[in-house]
Amino acid sequence: MISVENLSKIYTTGIFRKRQFKAVDDVSLNIAAGETLGLVGESGCGKSTLARTILRLIPPSGGRVFFKEQDVFAAGPQELKKIRGKMQIIFQHPETAFNPRLRIYDSLAEPLRLRKLARGRAEEKEQILDLLEQVGLHAEHLTRYPHELSGGQIQRLVLARILSLRPEFIVADEPTSMLDVSVQAQVLNIFKEIQNRYHIAYLFISHDLDIVRWMSDRMAVMYKGKIVEIGPAEEICKNPRHPYATSLAEAFRTFEHHEGRHAEQPREAEAGSGRGRKTSPGGCSYAPFCSDATAACNRAPELKEIAAGHFVACRRV
Repeated sequence: MISVENLSKIYTTGIFRKRQFKAVDDVSLNIAAGETLGLVGESGCGKSTLARTILRLIPPSGGRVFFKEQDVFAAGPQELKKIRGKMQIIFQHPETAFNPRLRIYDSLAEPLRLRKLARGRAEEKEQILDLLEQVGLHAEHLTRYPHELSGGQIQRLVLARILSLRPEFIVADEPTSMLDVSVQAQVLNIFKEIQNRYHIAYLFISHDLDIVRWMSDRMAVMYKGKIVEIGPAEEICKNPRHPYATSLAEAFRTFEHHEGRHAEQPREAEAGSGRGRKTSPGGCSYAPFCSDATAACNRAPELKEIAAGHFVACRRV
């Protein structure tokens, strides 16, 4: 359903001495219909930028994205309007998703009215009540304002509003990170139920490896704008092969068992030998922190298949 080919996003910083920063660096991946691809990596590695660029919310610097074989970046205004209805996103902070001055009913009805998906108010209300039932909420929530609801309820309503457009691909950008642990499981179960019912494809972004492992069919590990490992979620969690993916998994296990540092930030000095090895600009970005780095790492590694559907970008693997 989703095919990403050599996607890049470059930002330019500075006024007098301009510098370029590659937030997304030559990323290629595919997501099938009904599949969940989990995306993990530390803060600032480019996960959210990649997701927004795929949806054309951010203009790309290079590469192409295809939605059901249709070039998203080449689509005109009318074509893009149709595509946008099928490709949706759930942001990390649910409390910012709704207009605080509108009641929940009007917020849910807005996409139905804009897209003319309901014939009259009676059908509109019927569709909204059906959407509420699918996400485990009731009619009493429709008369409330966003500030009168909990984070878990708002996140369910965000999903309900998205479902009104009958999407086929949803980006979930850390959808449960701002929720209590007791509510996370309920929301994730709803995500699974909705996916099974409508055969929706997900790009699921999270720092929690356990959540990604449970939600995803495949997992991609991102480091400094590049995908360094991608394959079956269970296999990567149990037996990561890239040095960075290994350090990420070890940091998460340390956090789980000893409540140490946060799992999303494995300290790079601990990830390797601490030699601070320098590499060429086009070399492996993780080489300065890798204990097995050699002169060969001055050349950027390519993703190579080491097992069925399991790819790693590392010279030593």
